[in-house]
Amino acid sequence: MKILFIIHDASRSGAPLVLLYLMRWLHKNKKDIKMDVLFVRGGVLEKEFKEVSNSTYNYSKQVGTIDNGTIKRTNIFYRVINKIIRRQKRVRETQFYSKIASKNYDLIYANTIVSVPYGTAIKALAPNVKFLLHVHELQTIITTLLPDFKKHIPNIDKFIAVSNQVANNLTYKWRINEELIDVVYACAEVNIEPHKKESDDFIVGASGLSYWRKGNDVFIQVARYVTKLYPDHNIKFKWVGNEFLDKPIIESDIEKLGLQNIVEFTGELSSPNKAYNDFDVFLMTSREDPFPLVCIELAMLSKPIICFENASGSAEVIKKGGGFVVPYLDIESMSEKIVYYYKNRDKLKEHGENASALFASFTPENICPQLADVIHKTLSK
Repeated sequence: MKILFIIHDASRSGAPLVLLYLMRWLHKNKKDIKMDVLFVRGGVLEKEFKEVSNSTYNYSKQVGTIDNGTIKRTNIFYRVINKIIRRQKRVRETQFYSKIASKNYDLIYANTIVSVPYGTAIKALAPNVKFLLHVHELQTIITTLLPDFKKHIPNIDKFIAVSNQVANNLTYKWRINEELIDVVYACAEVNIEPHKKESDDFIVGASGLSYWRKGNDVFIQVARYVTKLYPDHNIKFKWVGNEFLDKPIIESDIEKLGLQNIVEFTGELSSPNKAYNDFDVFLMTSREDPFPLVCIELAMLSKPIICFENASGSAEVIKKGGGFVVPYLDIESMSEKIVYYYKNRDKLKEHGENASALFASFTPENICPQLADVIHKTLSK
């Protein structure tokens, strides 16, 4: 069996990590599967992917990005030059896809919505190949990153949704037959090494690339609300993750609100586990987050989670007792739940233990066999 995995990039983020866990599991347990990888763009995990792949391709390096080589001028001379450059890119692209299609893959496994056009381009040259799409996105991101998703749907034989919320979105927004969709939750590897906190502060933690989807602005507003209403409470807020997209805005907001001693954005940490252990509660302020791996990681460290309704597939698990699910963008309600945990340490401990139990099964050992079953089901249709 030959599978081509297509990945939008090899960053150390949720969707690439889940695919890496799957490929490692297949490499160890399914010796009859030959695996190749097509990177739309590369990243820090390229080396790890190559260790479990027979061959790899890199679209951005071998073909070029959309604007690769074009010259930003408007006169006739530069328009002609740009036309030539784009024509050369189309030639490279055709050769690139033809080379891959000639490998006679049994299955294309597109990991994320961004990977879809690359998969359908290859399938057009190899129509007998099966096409499986692993969907890690909800509606806003789908329409933002692939607004013409609808035209690709007929080419896709099977869908994996990372939560019921994702599956419902595919069914009701995109009219995809629910029989074609399997729900398989995401998974994470967690290094559980609890240690004693270094301070007596009650720390409300958050994590992720800080931008609109993750709700870094909401996080700051929650901190403002809690500090204003409960100034005597020893509550601090810490965001772990890269903030390069809007660092000046974040720093300005914190300064103008006078929260320099209350709110900290640490930037990306090579080993965030120590910071995670210092959290008392995990605040997921995401506007849209299908099933973030960080929830699995924090839950396994026995941290209760507070998130928004209709914003994350993780809420499907959290609402069973691992924290609180509050109305969408309801900063006041989210803040009051933080204060509830601050005042009720027994409930903090109870909900943290519940979260650990609820998310305990979301490991590669448990989830990867489920993904492998979907692969075989797709191929046996």
